Amino acid sequence: MKILVSEIRKPICALAFTLSIVAGQASVIIGGDILNGNFNAGSTDGDTTDDNFEATPDWLNSGGAPTMQATRTNLASPDGTRNAVLSLTGDRVFGSELGLNGYIISAGDTFDVQYEWRDAFNWNDSLDRVEVTLFTTDDDTFTGAVTELVSDFSELSTANNTYQTVDHDAFYTATSGDAGKRLFLYFKGATGEGSDNNGFARFDNLSLEVTSAVPEPSSAFLIGLAGLCLMRRRR
Repeated sequence: MKILVSEIRKPICALAFTLSIVAGQASVIIGGDILNGNFNAGSTDGDTTDDNFEATPDWLNSGGAPTMQATRTNLASPDGTRNAVLSLTGDRVFGSELGLNGYIISAGDTFDVQYEWRDAFNWNDSLDRVEVTLFTTDDDTFTGAVTELVSDFSELSTANNTYQTVDHDAFYTATSGDAGKRLFLYFKGATGEGSDNNGFARFDNLSLEVTSAVPEPSSAFLIGLAGLCLMRRRR
C-alpha cells in the first residue's frame, strides 16, 4: 500500500505544534500551594493569628531563630489571606530549600519572579525595598557556604498601606558554572542607604518559575518536523 506524504503531513504538523508549545512553557518551582508560596499553610502551633517559622511549612529563618514571627493574618493581601512579615533588623530572613529534593540548575535556565508586598510600620518608602536572592552553596545544603547568583529588588513603595505587585521576568539566567548545583532562595527586607532598621513590611503570593534553555523535545527535532510540514508531494 502506498502512503502519500500528504496523508501523514497533518498529524506530524499537529504533533510539532503541540510539542513546540510544551517546550516553551515555564515550570513553577514555588507558587500558590506549591512549597507554600502563598504562606497560607501553618497554624500548627495552635495560633491562628501569628505563626513562627517552626509553624510555617517549607520556610526557614536563615537570619535568626525559628521561634521568630513569620506570618500574620492581619494587613491581608488582596486575596485576604495570611502573609509573611518582613523586618529590616536582619534576624528574619525567609529561606527555601525549594522542596525535599530541591531544584538542580541547568545552564541557560531562565527564572521569573512575582510577588505582592506593602509597606508597614516605620518602613521608609523612599529608601527601603524587598530583596529576593537566588543562591547555591558549596555542598548543596542550605547551610553550606553561600554563593549568591542574583539579588533582585522591588521598586520603592508607591502608596502607603497599599499592596503592589512585582513581576520581574528573566531576572536571572543560569551560567555553565551554575549547572548541576542545587538552587536555593531567600527573601527579606532591605534597608536603603541611610535608612534605619526598625521598619516592617508584608509579603505574599510568591511565584518562582523557570524556563529551560534545553527543552524536550530538542529544537532540532521540532525544526525537522516543521520541515516535513512544508513538504509538497511532487507529481
